[in-house]
Amino acid sequence: MPTDQINPFPSWATDQEASPTRYSSIPTPCSMRHKSLFGLPLKSFITGEVVSDETLQAYIDQAVSELEHTLDLYITPVTFSEKHDYSRHQQFWSFGYFKVDHSPVLTVNRLTLTFNNNIGSVPLIDIPIEFVHVQPQEGTVQLVPANGVTISGFVVSLYTGLGYHAFNSQTLSHWPGAIHVEYTAGFPGGQLPALLSGLIENMAAYKFLSSLGPVLFPQNSVSIGIDGTSQSVGTLGPAFLENRLADLEKIIEKQMEAAKGYYQKRFLVDFL
Repeated sequence: MPTDQINPFPSWATDQEASPTRYSSIPTPCSMRHKSLFGLPLKSFITGEVVSDETLQAYIDQAVSELEHTLDLYITPVTFSEKHDYSRHQQFWSFGYFKVDHSPVLTVNRLTLTFNNNIGSVPLIDIPIEFVHVQPQEGTVQLVPANGVTISGFVVSLYTGLGYHAFNSQTLSHWPGAIHVEYTAGFPGGQLPALLSGLIENMAAYKFLSSLGPVLFPQNSVSIGIDGTSQSVGTLGPAFLENRLADLEKIIEKQMEAAKGYYQKRFLVDFL
């Protein structure tokens, strides 16, 4: 069985009750129409065609992908299988410490020691999942077993004044790719931090208006001819579009700064 699902925000806290301001979900075309694009004429002034949900969804998907690459995290849950080196000397003081490649960690599904080069091979040791301790934002995994547990020649014991001797092989000090871990990274549905949800929506709105704005906001007045007669019609115009894009850019910049401050601090921790 995998570890229990980990609270994605903040990683060290437990909610006492649901908070509508802390969590949200990935934006939808409907939410964009009612928030970031509220009140805007979402149809072509040339053809009269209304902007479809499929079009708005495409810009949401672009924003999600860009944010994942910028912050080096996953918005929706994705399962990974990875190999990491086993080092007795490196892990002696660190409770079997190693770091997975992706975050935030939602669950660890399986952790094994497999001493060959193929993921999926029969493991030498299948680590009990209840031993696994995870820091979700940092993506770090450690083992905290019961005192004196021995598994297939690997002794995990408590030494007075020394700490856990996790993964203490009696014959080997280093084994490349021996640690195989299967885990899920990302945020569960409906529990995306509100900051990231708002950032995705504003990024999607900015991309949408930058691309299709000239079709939605033509010159300030245009002349429409019908059956030999013409009528001048006023529109919001390109100046309105430029102001809206400038406002979105400022909001996105502040939200991105806050997101980087929280989610990228793990790189500083790793460096130190």
